[in-house]
Amino acid sequence: MINMMVDAHVHIMPQRRLNGLSLWLSHSFPNHPLAGKLFNEDNIIKELQQKGVKYIFNLVYPMKSSETEELNLFNYHLNKKFKHIIPFGSLHVENEDKKAIVNRCVKELGHSGFKLHPYVQGFSPDDERLFPAYEMMEKFCKPIIIHTGFETFYPKRRKTITLKTMEDLIKRFSSLTFIASHMFYPELNNAVYLLETYDNVYLDTTNIFSAILQDEKKGIDRDREREILIKTLRQRSERMVFGTDHPAGMSDVDTILLDLNSFHLKNEIKQDIQFNTANHLLNLPVFFE
Repeated sequence: MINMMVDAHVHIMPQRRLNGLSLWLSHSFPNHPLAGKLFNEDNIIKELQQKGVKYIFNLVYPMKSSETEELNLFNYHLNKKFKHIIPFGSLHVENEDKKAIVNRCVKELGHSGFKLHPYVQGFSPDDERLFPAYEMMEKFCKPIIIHTGFETFYPKRRKTITLKTMEDLIKRFSSLTFIASHMFYPELNNAVYLLETYDNVYLDTTNIFSAILQDEKKGIDRDREREILIKTLRQRSERMVFGTDHPAGMSDVDTILLDLNSFHLKNEIKQDIQFNTANHLLNLPVFFE
């Protein structure tokens, strides 16, 4: 039994962005159970709470530089409205004075970390223009979540986030905590290599359980990926987290949680990925009785 469930990967954004997400699902994944459905911050939060989620890591990312301040402020106000939401800031490679953005996110807006989605945002995480931001994140000891894997979902013009891309960053900013979101799926061995080689790397298992199951239903052999995932969870769960990616996940929340449970993980592992690791990373505030 998980005492306090953390959903370490949620995307609550301004309504226009949620509307765009709904359209994207309908266009790109017409058979998705959430395709065509409208979302808003209240129903997303309510649904997660009904499933037992006590803390939400809310991840935003600007599609263009002019959105950065709006989204970071949105996450700030969302945290003030719903105290169990843990806000993560973001920025765009074209933003000026990235150090000032990170400083504002931490000191004024109280953000607990940062998120980059390079495939959607249209840049590579090793772009040198981002280095001043990473330097400030190191200074404040704030983790950064970087999307990896699932590159086939995104336009071919996007530069693939390779193992070398991430490893060079991790070595350059050796005291910055990196969370590799989606574990390079399906190349899970890349994520495991980084986890085992560098102490400042954590893994986000979001979408992995559902992706394996969905691929297997399509007739794709994922025995190797299953073995890698389960072995890594057994050995390193204290440095791994889990989230639903709601409302942009592989399915609806019920199915995503059922997919996780179908792997029959030991309670200690689930306790790690659904609470302990996140609590270790951020020292979560205590406000539940």
